[in-house]
Amino acid sequence: MASIIKRGRSWRAMIVRKGQRVSATFDTKAEAEDWALRSEAAIMSGVQAKAVAPMSATQSVIDLFRRYAAEVSPGKRGTRWEQIRIAAFCRSERFAVPIQLFSAIDMAGWRDDRLLEVAPSTINRDLNLISAIFNHAIKEWRLPIPSNPVHDIQRPRNPKARTRRVSQKERDAIADYLGWDCASTPSTQREWVAFAFFLALETAMRKGELLSMTWGDVHLHENYVHLSMTKNGEERDVPLSSTAKALFLLASPAQSNESVIPITSGYLDTTFRRATRDLGIKDLHFHDSRREAATQLSKKLSNVLELSAVTGHKSLDLLKIYYRPDPSDLAKKLG
Repeated sequence: MASIIKRGRSWRAMIVRKGQRVSATFDTKAEAEDWALRSEAAIMSGVQAKAVAPMSATQSVIDLFRRYAAEVSPGKRGTRWEQIRIAAFCRSERFAVPIQLFSAIDMAGWRDDRLLEVAPSTINRDLNLISAIFNHAIKEWRLPIPSNPVHDIQRPRNPKARTRRVSQKERDAIADYLGWDCASTPSTQREWVAFAFFLALETAMRKGELLSMTWGDVHLHENYVHLSMTKNGEERDVPLSSTAKALFLLASPAQSNESVIPITSGYLDTTFRRATRDLGIKDLHFHDSRREAATQLSKKLSNVLELSAVTGHKSLDLLKIYYRPDPSDLAKKLG
């Protein structure tokens, strides 16, 4: 256990573990206890050869961001992209302010600067991450931060949810442009992009789910794909229609640890955008395939719980964003 002693106006923490003796001095007892707890855990785990450096509330918000990126982000999905976003935060002078002096006014200033550069939806995603960092600092690191500054500002209003559907003419044009005949095993990367798009239209799977899927996840005899990790952090079983199963049978099953779709996310994004641009197809994103699939599946799965089990949406409000039926189809049901 650490030894924490008050000396004059400061507090000294000392740890002796596994042959190591480390110590540091702090302005407050809370800072000393926080440092001792983290340092002792680091020494006992053997991850670091010496105790971790202390962090006080007099350091800047940028220091807080960097610590979160180094200690917390590596344990999360999407580590690389989160660390890239945090690195971008650290380039803003708005955050070069001591933690104790950073206020909602500073947070609002950063928000207003960003509104001149990016869409409100992007800012809100960034605010979610910044809020998570401050919550972690307050609850886990016990830093003397009065409140989470993100909670004390007005968030920009997100744009209306997308309603874009995908027509049969558009999907056929994309397949033709990418050189895939929709009946043969894809043999080029361009053809795999078309294959991924068609599979997404049949299963409502996200791009990341499609590209991380291995043959060990595919159970053709039972007509489903098991996703052990999805965007919302939960596993999901995706049932396969006869059309979806036929697509998998085209993909030449390989070893269980091999990817079903052997292309990278960056290549898929670039190639799909180029295809829609060259074909003159306006405002079509790869992710719109999920909305199209959810809407088509709803015709077969009228029970909303069954539909959400397939798509993986955790709330009806989220599912409604992806359900965009044609008014004429609803009119037919009314008779």
